[in-house]
Amino acid sequence: MNTPEGTRNWLFYTFLGAIADALDVILTFVIPDKRPQSCLQPSDVDQLSNETILALRTNGSKLDPDSGVVKLTPGTVAKASQDLDEDAADASEANVLDLLFAETTIPVPRIRRVVKRQWDFLMIMDYIPGPTLAHVWPTLSTWQKIHVAFTLRRYVRQLRCLKASATTPPGPLSAQGTRICESPIFGQVQSHRGPFASYSELSAFFNKRQQMAMNAEKLPRDDPSRDDLFDNSEPLVLTHQDLNLRNIIVGEDGRLWIIDWAWAGYYPPWFEYVAMKRQNEDKRHQYFCSGVLWDT
Repeated sequence: MNTPEGTRNWLFYTFLGAIADALDVILTFVIPDKRPQSCLQPSDVDQLSNETILALRTNGSKLDPDSGVVKLTPGTVAKASQDLDEDAADASEANVLDLLFAETTIPVPRIRRVVKRQWDFLMIMDYIPGPTLAHVWPTLSTWQKIHVAFTLRRYVRQLRCLKASATTPPGPLSAQGTRICESPIFGQVQSHRGPFASYSELSAFFNKRQQMAMNAEKLPRDDPSRDDLFDNSEPLVLTHQDLNLRNIIVGEDGRLWIIDWAWAGYYPPWFEYVAMKRQNEDKRHQYFCSGVLWDT
């Protein structure tokens, strides 16, 4: 049951959100977003063969010791696809980046080539120079942080305009159809589930897991929380699912570039908020608790 304080907080947030959206519409009309010019220029791998690209990948250096992203040429990096399906027909992350480049003005690395390998795909994309937002955040002023928040809100608004059709299954973007879904919302015990053939199948999965968790907690059958079902009231929209300070680059052009779209796909709009919230909480405790209840 909602408390008066919770209702006030919701109204306050809704009011602020409406103001932010109105300002976003006005500013976009006055100063339209434009795609970064660097994305429109030819790439330094355009004339290279796939064999040459694979050789460069073998001899390249990692951008970060804990990352699988390799600097390929001065203007590009190489990243292996992370799809969990056997014999995947395409690289879902590359599909997402292509869609974003075509339908939004969100600054993202442009896909320059996708090379099929034995077990996966090698995605060649633009190299975005600059520190991550995690690195520069402590140095930002309050107004700069507010600007970051407004910018990211604008990006999410654009993502929510990319809606799945009624027949499109939840999860990664693919010409193959249904794909295994990976999300922090599934928990740490098993962070991937599916594939789900439809939105209703995804809803049924979560509703069943909710009942399993409540049974494990021995909640009474007449407990009101048992009536709180999975919210599928809005269409599936494109969702990043891993928006955090490490996946945002402050480019040399001053823009905020969003990277690492490996978990992206079509999910309910509220998945983005929940995923961001969980990424900023104590992961071990939060994931462990939810995972054990789901998988008993």
